[in-house]
Amino acid sequence: MSESKSQLCCSRFASTVKRLLPSMVSWCLLLSLSTIYFLFICPSITKTVLIPIAHGILFYFVCTNFVLATFMDPGKYDRALVEEYENDQESTYYKTVEIRGTSGRMKWCQTCQFYRPPRCSHCSICDFCIDTFDHHCPWLNNCVGRRNYRYFIQFLISVLLHMFVVFGFSFYYLSLNRDRLTELRTIMSIVLMIFIVLLTIPICGLTGFHFVLIAKGKTTNEQVTGKFKNNMNPFDDGCFSNCLQTFIATTYPKLRRVIKKKVKQVSQKKKSRKYEVRSDQKPTVHQQNSDVETSKNKATYKQITMTSV
Repeated sequence: MSESKSQLCCSRFASTVKRLLPSMVSWCLLLSLSTIYFLFICPSITKTVLIPIAHGILFYFVCTNFVLATFMDPGKYDRALVEEYENDQESTYYKTVEIRGTSGRMKWCQTCQFYRPPRCSHCSICDFCIDTFDHHCPWLNNCVGRRNYRYFIQFLISVLLHMFVVFGFSFYYLSLNRDRLTELRTIMSIVLMIFIVLLTIPICGLTGFHFVLIAKGKTTNEQVTGKFKNNMNPFDDGCFSNCLQTFIATTYPKLRRVIKKKVKQVSQKKKSRKYEVRSDQKPTVHQQNSDVETSKNKATYKQITMTSV
């Protein structure tokens, strides 16, 4: 038993480290390269304090969006309780709904036990259904969904600006110190330029891809799976409106809190109902409601008779 428990703990620890490793690498790269720039390059080329302050504000914006995209709830749906999905069991694999004149499908989720809303998908890594699911980002260790997509795209834009500024000042410092290639500051500027060139290509491609998706009103999941390929996309409001909804619209509230309140109310109502069940027959919901009504009528009749006496 002890060996099996130790193996289970080791496997869980290994899976956790494997899941967290890309996010830790991205944080280490961002913080270490930025620290090298602010310590070695920035003080040597700026004669005024305004440039480091402006770049510091930009770096703060990068870190803020990175934190929000990483730790914000992307739009998780809670799993249905047993009392809920017993009355709404799977009858068909899909349910067809109409959205702005276009027919869509609501797929039954075997894990969460409910019909997923349009644009919702189940993430196999997070093991939750995510509203307006875009993709699971290993560099964030989080899904990108309806609630944190704005901070994800803002992080991509701001980190690109940050990299361009660092590359420009590093190149400028290197051009001024061509004869001092063995010094530490010059070596650091070369290292920064190499890393930025290697990182800029994939980040630029990813940012441009998401700008195209925003203009079309699609998510990465819809683009990859080919949804609305032959039909009109009912969620496309035009390029300008799509951009406004992505960057300016208010953040949607958490779905889990709303569902928990509803479940709590349902559970309180069910706890207040006490029925006598025979061993050979289970009462239906209609019978239970009728029993409650008859018991209430008896109680009121007793009160009336007592007052009349």
